[in-house]
Amino acid sequence: MTDAGPHASAPAKPEQPPRSLVGPALIGVCVLHTVVAVVVGGSELTDAARQGWAGAFTGERAVVQWFLMTGLVGLVAGVAITVLERAGPLPWSVSLTLLVVALIGVSMAPTSGFVLVGLVGLLAVIRSASTRRRWGG
Repeated sequence: MTDAGPHASAPAKPEQPPRSLVGPALIGVCVLHTVVAVVVGGSELTDAARQGWAGAFTGERAVVQWFLMTGLVGLVAGVAITVLERAGPLPWSVSLTLLVVALIGVSMAPTSGFVLVGLVGLLAVIRSASTRRRWGG
């Protein structure tokens, strides 16, 4: 017979994954990047729309396309990383790849948004290390 009185121990709750930080941080950087692309490249985007949009991003306008699309694709990555963080420890492969991509980007364009992505990549590596220890991985 088991004691169901006030001193009975409650069943252990499964450990919850830590709060998502890396994904939301990357989302923030990429939203900022996209907003800057629209503000700075607004006239180019308007001109491209007037020209029918499709095929209008050539020459100098391709820079605006690159800037805008980098932010949007990074946004997708941030959402995916958030989902991964909520499921458990952030995989090392994701953390290290994010950091390496950021370092390559910084080496190519030191005054770009890749500096902020590098900080997010560093945060990702730190989170992978700390959550692995907590989750026993």
